[in-house]
Amino acid sequence: MRILALLLFTASVAVADEVELTSGTVIEGKVEDLGDSIKIVKSNGSATYPKSMVRKITPKKTIEEIYEEKSRDLKGDDLDGHLKLARWCVQQKLQKESLIEFKKILLLDADHEEARLGAGFQKVKGKWLTEDEAAAAKGLVKHKGKWMAPEQRDLDLALEEQKELEKAIQVEVTAQIARLKSPDEKKRADAVAALAKIDDKHKIKAYIAALQSPQRETRKFLFEELGRMKDPTALKALVRRSLWDEDEALRPVAFRAVQDIGYVDTALFYVPFLAEESISARIRCVDAMAAFKDLRVVPMLIQALENNLDLTKSLEKEGEAMTAAARTLTMSDGSTVTLPRSVRVRVPDPIDKNTRLRLQQEKASLANTLGAITGQNFMDDVARWRIWMERKKAGN
Repeated sequence: MRILALLLFTASVAVADEVELTSGTVIEGKVEDLGDSIKIVKSNGSATYPKSMVRKITPKKTIEEIYEEKSRDLKGDDLDGHLKLARWCVQQKLQKESLIEFKKILLLDADHEEARLGAGFQKVKGKWLTEDEAAAAKGLVKHKGKWMAPEQRDLDLALEEQKELEKAIQVEVTAQIARLKSPDEKKRADAVAALAKIDDKHKIKAYIAALQSPQRETRKFLFEELGRMKDPTALKALVRRSLWDEDEALRPVAFRAVQDIGYVDTALFYVPFLAEESISARIRCVDAMAAFKDLRVVPMLIQALENNLDLTKSLEKEGEAMTAAARTLTMSDGSTVTLPRSVRVRVPDPIDKNTRLRLQQEKASLANTLGAITGQNFMDDVARWRIWMERKKAGN
């Protein structure tokens, strides 16, 4: 351990060391002594190992230290030596050091082409110019630290100005939407008039975000406006509102907006809601899908119909099992007696009347929507629906 500590002390002067683990693995990096362990820091991260896993640490010189040694060994007028060292620096990606060496060469030979190029000079019309001088000579201009054509700079400035303008417009739109909540009718009317003067493309995002407003009249205004704009980016939010808006009277308004947008994939936006826990929400979803007559949703509707039938059967079987269990009495001696059917037994129905009714309504709604989309009438016969769908896919 004392030898290891000495090696660690010696290694601390170097940035890159070679660590050999007891497993035979060799790792290069800066070694830091943490007491019972060491930390090896590399350019892409670090790792810590207990000293018991370390076999040997070999100090290594950094690439910068090697450069310093090479540079010290050169005489000031050794042009070839400085050129070789500059090339070596380029290979080692020592940009600062390579520049130093190229400049030393230029002190010995001001027209040395490789040194001029290495130092960042460019030859324009027979004259060596710095990067900035060459760019200016080519008619370029500097914008945000980069040289570019004047047209590109003007375009960048115009885009920056446009972004600032759009930001200011967004602030104005948000402010006017907030005024729609005012109890003052004139303020609300002024807000509507102000919003009407702003181009739709600047309002769409703010309108969608404002659909969370608790104000009924604000949401109604936004539904109607989004429908008028016919921008498909509003569909996801509008579809949800058409099914789940807290004001039932506003759901049809949101649905009209969905229809007004007239997007070809609208029906697909409703598909995720077929899995809602609420039966009523599922019914609203199915009824809405009937309006779009999109054959692509038929397989999902068939599956929803099958799920409805399976759930109903499962709950009915549960009720039968509960009834059978209630008719069986266990006597004190362990024997069982089954009550005759003439004896009435009160058993809670696992399907309450409302749930049973809603499941029946969902089944009817699914059958009706399937019929409206396909023109077929197989009611709740899932097998026939699937056969028809397969034939349709096959082109029959």
